[in-house]
Amino acid sequence: MAALKVLSRASKKLIKPLSPTPLTQKLHKFSLIEQAQTHTYVPFGFFYSNNQLGALCNQPAQISKLLENSLSKNLVSYYPYAGHMKDNAEIDCNDKGVEFLNVHIDAPMSQVLNDQDCNVKDLIFPHGVAWENDSDYGLAVIQLTHFDCGGIAVSTCLSHKIGDACNGLQFSIDWATLTRDSNAKITPPYYISDTIFPSPPSGPLDSPVVPSILDGCTQKRYIFSSSKVSELRSSVASESHVKNPTPTEVLSALLFKCVAKAVTANSGSFVPSKLIQYADLRGMISPKLPPNSIGNVLSHFSTHISNETDMNLPQIVSLMREEKQLFRTRDNIKENAWALEILQLAKGLPPKKKEFDEYTCSSVCKFPFYDVDFGWGKPMAATIATGPYKKLFNLMNYKDDGIEAFVMLDEQDMSVFERDEEFLEFASPYANYF
Repeated sequence: MAALKVLSRASKKLIKPLSPTPLTQKLHKFSLIEQAQTHTYVPFGFFYSNNQLGALCNQPAQISKLLENSLSKNLVSYYPYAGHMKDNAEIDCNDKGVEFLNVHIDAPMSQVLNDQDCNVKDLIFPHGVAWENDSDYGLAVIQLTHFDCGGIAVSTCLSHKIGDACNGLQFSIDWATLTRDSNAKITPPYYISDTIFPSPPSGPLDSPVVPSILDGCTQKRYIFSSSKVSELRSSVASESHVKNPTPTEVLSALLFKCVAKAVTANSGSFVPSKLIQYADLRGMISPKLPPNSIGNVLSHFSTHISNETDMNLPQIVSLMREEKQLFRTRDNIKENAWALEILQLAKGLPPKKKEFDEYTCSSVCKFPFYDVDFGWGKPMAATIATGPYKKLFNLMNYKDDGIEAFVMLDEQDMSVFERDEEFLEFASPYANYF
């Protein structure tokens, strides 16, 4: 098919908070983790069909105005995103505003959503923003995309220096709520700032110490139906000592095994490998943090496979469950693996030599992406932009039936992985959204 083009940017404007940020909230301090990482964006997108929009589908200016007004109200609560990053330690919450783009694509929404090339789907994100570092844009960039059919997509790119994926979704849910009902009462988010992971004793970090990994990769998406997920869980449970393995456990293990198999096939030999999985600490620390707390409150645990004979699903899931249980019993503030690595780098010590080939799985399956209802019903599809690095798997709920996996690999490994018969027994490599 011919390449799709962005026809025009009808507008690019700054949307400011509806009311000024109080003087007592003018400075937002970064935590140690946020100081350590570069200014990347968390990019989520939501699609709505012309049937959902009804009479609005032929009124792009009215749709834009509706979203701009509710965004302005939402920024009263999410004011740091409308500020200016003074330095690597804090934000001046000066109500500068959030950039809002209008874009028109010369194709129906179905053509974009159903294209097997995931780069086509990425047209709904601001060009050169998703996952990028030190962008010329501000701390949040919103894009409203209009399709020829009258459908739209709404995408948000929110700075990872302020919050994580949980925050990115809650921002969209609250924005959608205010669009449905301008008088709705939104619970103001709780800003963690530097209260849990403060700056080092020597003072804030002058610049990020964790290098960003933006290597070339390609993305493929796969659908695991609910029946296939159940089948895989039953199979793993019967062959291991793990009772009731979770969907995330079995799917991340399957992806880890099959991608490592592809990497081994291309390299000619097996390399000891580990699967890194990030975990949200909000409900694990004492006292527990509210679900709408803003910040990067994360840590991670790893499943190590040293021998190729151990790279099988029962063994991977068993080791994963053990590591997860150990992770839950330790003090993830004082013994936070991520924070400890950052402090070592901040002291100028060289990073530890990597003894394992690293793979990463991030699951947002517990997050209600299909609750982002601007008044037009649940989105036809929710998505995440391609990137930021290879050997990364993102898991997300797929509508009301199953789980969607976004797999990032280099082209050579992807060409082997996408033909893996064991993987394709459970995964559908392509599915029309509608």
